[in-house]
Amino acid sequence: MDTRRLVTGMVLAMAVVFGWTALMGYLGKKYNWQQPTADSSPAATQPDVAAPDGGLEPPTTGAASTGVSTATRSTGSAPTLVASNPSGLRPSGTGSPDAVVALGSAVANDPDYPLQLQISPRGAGLDRVVLNRFRQKVGEPDRYVFQEPFGNPQALTRSLAVKWAQINGRRVYLADADWRLERQTAESATYAVDVSDAGARLATLTRIYAIRSRESTGGGYEIEVSTGIENTSGAAMTAQIAYQGPGVPPREIDRGPDRQIISAYDKNGRVMLGDHHFIESFDTGEKRKQTLSSHKDGYPLLWAGTASVYFNALVLPRPIDGVNGRPFESVEASAINPQDAPEQRAIEMTFQTPALTLAPGASAKVAADVFLGPKQRALLNDPHYALFPRGYDQTLLSGSSCNFCTFPWLVNGLVWLLRAFHAVVRDWGLAIIALVVLVRVILHPITKRSTISMQKMGKMGPEIERLKKKYADDKDELNRQMMQVYKTQGMTPVLGCLPMFLQMPIWVALWTALQSTFELRQAPLLYGLTWVKDLAKPDHLIYFPNHPINLWFFHVDALNLLPVLMGVVFFLQQKFQPRPPAATKEQEQQQKMMLWMSVALFPLFLYNGPSGLNLYILTSTTIGIFESKRIRDHIREREAAEKAERVIIEARPTRGSKRREEEAVPPAKGVAGMMQRLAQRVEEMRKEKRK
Repeated sequence: MDTRRLVTGMVLAMAVVFGWTALMGYLGKKYNWQQPTADSSPAATQPDVAAPDGGLEPPTTGAASTGVSTATRSTGSAPTLVASNPSGLRPSGTGSPDAVVALGSAVANDPDYPLQLQISPRGAGLDRVVLNRFRQKVGEPDRYVFQEPFGNPQALTRSLAVKWAQINGRRVYLADADWRLERQTAESATYAVDVSDAGARLATLTRIYAIRSRESTGGGYEIEVSTGIENTSGAAMTAQIAYQGPGVPPREIDRGPDRQIISAYDKNGRVMLGDHHFIESFDTGEKRKQTLSSHKDGYPLLWAGTASVYFNALVLPRPIDGVNGRPFESVEASAINPQDAPEQRAIEMTFQTPALTLAPGASAKVAADVFLGPKQRALLNDPHYALFPRGYDQTLLSGSSCNFCTFPWLVNGLVWLLRAFHAVVRDWGLAIIALVVLVRVILHPITKRSTISMQKMGKMGPEIERLKKKYADDKDELNRQMMQVYKTQGMTPVLGCLPMFLQMPIWVALWTALQSTFELRQAPLLYGLTWVKDLAKPDHLIYFPNHPINLWFFHVDALNLLPVLMGVVFFLQQKFQPRPPAATKEQEQQQKMMLWMSVALFPLFLYNGPSGLNLYILTSTTIGIFESKRIRDHIREREAAEKAERVIIEARPTRGSKRREEEAVPPAKGVAGMMQRLAQRVEEMRKEKRK
């Protein structure tokens, strides 16, 4: 490999990467694309939607409870979503806006229910969902909370709230109406609201939430949500219903997109995931709104929802009685604030039913199974979630922005190995170190050959000096002669980098595994005795989010020690690793530049990367230094022993030596030639036997 071309390619690659980063940083400052800081971020890391008067509605609060309870909601002065219903239809028979019903439990590790729903009468939507087995943040007792409304008007972002109903072509908005509580049990709650026209009641809408216990199918993370409509007008009517989809979970990772709108389609009886729409892609252009109900190849929609790298909120509609075809006419996702920073954009989803024809006194119900839970492999690989029509196990790698650049089978294999090691050492950090040891053992033959090759190249100084003097005025010819010498000795500079190149796919797959394996979320290193508290995030030895350092192309809000240690180890590796002698001063400068590039490149790129990945590379490089030193010591010991014992190893003759022997001794003819060839054959057999 031409060293000049190698260095030129690396310099160009760095120029593209740093140039792109610098350009994005400049555009971010110019168009206000800044990262949110801790003192300006809203609660639960959800973005804010500005109210018409510039204020924000106070957040909904509710006490943790078990079973069915009622909490008081701070109503504030919430603005009306729609000033008036131009169709003339009005919601009537509404209930109290002050009561929030809680189903399930928010108590940590509750044995009966894994989650709690807090249901608001405003639009009969969800005020919050609590998953009581998981923490919101590392080191804090608060349970994981998502599906919270944010900003004003909250009716636009309240999860699963009924948005509107359309009766005989006339639409009435219900998202900001207070539905009355009709009935509640230990595992269900029923809300209702009437729709009137000039004081005459036309229809009654009902919304039912039903939860399930841990022992039920699905482990209690799947709830049933149904919306019914009854014709009370005395005449036939056509009705449609639209309700809000699930909210986007809180942001989980510090670098790169992780929250998205996700959907799946029925491809001839198989579940096929649709395109991933990260919330950063919902801009002011054509991508502000995405239609999910129709696939480009015509496959029908199975389910849709939102996801982060660790949590899902998915809606699986059930067929509607008496209606042929799809249970939803359209499913759309659109940005409420596309002009905001990409990470702060708020996304709303709308599920709209087809037209339902109702005779006088008849009713119809639209039901769906809603999954609100973690992306755990053990959970989603259960047949209930893995088989058609759900296929939720396909979402295990869908939350990471880097899943397209690796192989799913490699990620799954690494996760399987990590789980196997964790079952023995009971620590995910030690499991990563054990994985390093396994990979180094597998690559040891290649590493040994690479070290031998590099050591031989390091001993070729006199020959290189001779070539320098001979081709001092022709650098191209000098490089060609050097490569010819390497080729003659069976060596190549590429072999020295081969172990690192072979580990690159593992690094990328491990990056994806760390950001898509739920068990590694908030997993500490060495049983929590070190400063590394979350292997899926930077190690954050010193964290200062309120006073970040915004460099030209870099954002620093913490002192991360592992990348710094990784740079030190890379420097030591370059110092101890044998290198081919430089033929010219230019090549010597190139080697120094490559040294500092390798020392600074990876630590800089991985400074805000997962600490688990940095731990893997740091451990692998450290072991590689000792492994290389041991191999070199063994080679020197063997060379010294051979020199002391004067061991002669006969090598197989080369083509050049054979040709020279044939040219030096002309073959005899006749009987003498035959005897000569026979003697040569006997000598060759004797040598083979001695070998």
